Amino acid sequence: MSNAELKQAMVTMMMKKDEIEDRNGVLKSMLEQEEQYTKGLREELTQLTKKYEEQALRDQTKVQSVTKDNALLKHQLKKYITAVQMLRRDGPNAENLGIHLDEQPLPTITPSALEETTNHEATEYRRKLIQVAEMHGELMEFNEHLQRQLLQKESSLKKLTSELVELRGPLPTDVSSSLQDSYGVSGSSEWRPLVNIWIPSVFLKGSKSSSHHVYQVFLRIKDDEWNVYRRYSEFYSFFVAVKKLYPLVATFEFPPKKSVGNKEMRFVDERRKKLQLFLRKTIQHIVSKDENLASDLCKAKLVSCFSMLGDNTQPEIKSKRSKVKSSKSSLASNSGSPSHYTGL
Repeated sequence: MSNAELKQAMVTMMMKKDEIEDRNGVLKSMLEQEEQYTKGLREELTQLTKKYEEQALRDQTKVQSVTKDNALLKHQLKKYITAVQMLRRDGPNAENLGIHLDEQPLPTITPSALEETTNHEATEYRRKLIQVAEMHGELMEFNEHLQRQLLQKESSLKKLTSELVELRGPLPTDVSSSLQDSYGVSGSSEWRPLVNIWIPSVFLKGSKSSSHHVYQVFLRIKDDEWNVYRRYSEFYSFFVAVKKLYPLVATFEFPPKKSVGNKEMRFVDERRKKLQLFLRKTIQHIVSKDENLASDLCKAKLVSCFSMLGDNTQPEIKSKRSKVKSSKSSLASNSGSPSHYTGL
């Protein structure tokens, strides 16, 4: 390769690096915005829940008070009617009942007045019962409204959480039981360092007749970060080998092979996302099952168990040309490789 070509390759590499750094900045900004939005949603949900609980407590207290008043009024009305009936029936013998009528005799209560009083009390009871029924209906409607809001907030939080996990991967500080379920990890992993995995980019390599896609895999364990570059066939070989040792891995979704249309950008991007999710679930599952690996997880341990995750150069490409031409092609491809992804 001439000096001019080398200079052109270096310029291309620097431009690619600047582009990736700009993209990294945009992703960081989006992540911060999503975190602030999620925090606001959580605070709003907490306020709504607290407000609902306070309102429910006030309404319950009010209903209890009205019920107690109704019971007291019923009891007083019953005593009043009983006393009136006894006075009308045993007026001359009122002294035997402890009722003194000598000084000022009680006024005579006519049946029409008694009926009018009873009707008035019954009307008051009906009015209060209607008020209680209306309050109960309003409470039920308010409760349904709050339930719908809570479901919407939970759905929004789950969606935002899944988007954040897809962007940054699971972190040790926020691995909850729901994320453990989605990643196939059992048991508590809050104090165990996770292997954070991204597949941020895919690029086409080789000539038109033998072109293929190479996936950039960025890995991070604590403060240790590195990149590897792998073809789809290497991912497939890894899947076949691992599922023999860990049968549960066979249930994880792995993107199938495709002979026609496998160069389309939409298909390639969808395969990239599926491979990223597969790698995350598989590695976290294996780490959770291997106590020796999980005890002091580091890059050396991980690479010793999975050689595919070693940070080497881009994978070699078999060629029918001579060894000299193959070495020149390898040198050219290494000099023009994309810059390493530095993480979020």
